[in-house]
Amino acid sequence: MTEAGKDSSELDISVVMATYNGAAHIREQLDSLAAQTCLPAELIITDDGSTDATLDIAADFARTAPFAVQIHRNPERLGYKGNFMRAVGLASGDLISFCDQDDFWKPDNLAKVQRAFADDPDVMMVFHNARLVDAQRNPISTFYATPPIPAVARPLTLQPWSFSYGFMQTFRSVLKPAAVQWPRMHDHYNPGKEMGHDLYFFLVASGVGTIVYLDDELAEYRIHGGNTVGSGKRTKPTLIDRWRYRLEDRAETYRYLARMTVQDSALFADLAQDPALPDALRERARTAAAAWGALEKLYSTRAEVCSASLPRRVAAFVQLMRAGGYSERSFWTFGGRAMKKDAVLGVLLAPLVRRFGRESSRTDRACHRGHASIASSPQAMAA
Repeated sequence: MTEAGKDSSELDISVVMATYNGAAHIREQLDSLAAQTCLPAELIITDDGSTDATLDIAADFARTAPFAVQIHRNPERLGYKGNFMRAVGLASGDLISFCDQDDFWKPDNLAKVQRAFADDPDVMMVFHNARLVDAQRNPISTFYATPPIPAVARPLTLQPWSFSYGFMQTFRSVLKPAAVQWPRMHDHYNPGKEMGHDLYFFLVASGVGTIVYLDDELAEYRIHGGNTVGSGKRTKPTLIDRWRYRLEDRAETYRYLARMTVQDSALFADLAQDPALPDALRERARTAAAAWGALEKLYSTRAEVCSASLPRRVAAFVQLMRAGGYSERSFWTFGGRAMKKDAVLGVLLAPLVRRFGRESSRTDRACHRGHASIASSPQAMAA
């Protein structure tokens, strides 16, 4: 049994779709929702000021849709992140699925996702694999060639910079109250930008519950040249690219990530005081706040390994070793390969690396979330 005594097959699903000038492909996506073997209880569409036929197409679909459809036009532009967050606030289902306007869902998408919440009320989020396709839905490649996380990830067991894309995600509505904290959150990968709606709920879910990954291609992610996020073209880094990344001055990145750990710790500390969340999740949030808080010193110290004077670099390296920062026993530490890298490129060669970094890293920052980025994986963020 799950929420409010419901069997998992009775969990209502709200699909939330943020739209903006999506007339070219939205009808095909809407029809794929109507063809689901497990129909959603409702579709919430929030439009960010489309000037094409998007709203007309949505209204036409709503007249014959086999489920309730709500269409809301934002009084002012929110951007795609804020648009999705508004849609979440309007959803009433037990589960909430993000839906892009230009993709295509396989008929068993919601059925398989719903089953993944079965038997374990601790599962807070489910996400799945997908197929990259072109504008005409011709296959390009699988999205994840290898699973990005274990099939079942318990709270605070994923690497701290892990995430998944929104079009893959479904989460329990019990996390909805956390949305009030979203406006203050800065993106882990793009300094100066607000955190993505998908990264935000992944972060919250990974701290207070279990995340399940389904290695099934349950959606087609359409690449058509006008995508808001990501080109979708998985370019393989050249040997020069890889070495440039390895030799990049990472001190600035580590300092930024240290600030992000403080931000995320404060988020969970506030969630721990939120009476709108169940007691069990509030207790988990307290634990998450402490875990994220402990990371700040690790990342700040690692920045010194890369950027301080030689005596301070040596002291910082020794300090990290004594603190277990290079342990292989936890996803929340850097690991043995990072220790070797820091010993050579940090302690011994930091001045040369900084000089190289000033010349090469202006155009290829580690804090980048694009599909083709060398640093787009959570492992690379702390490498």
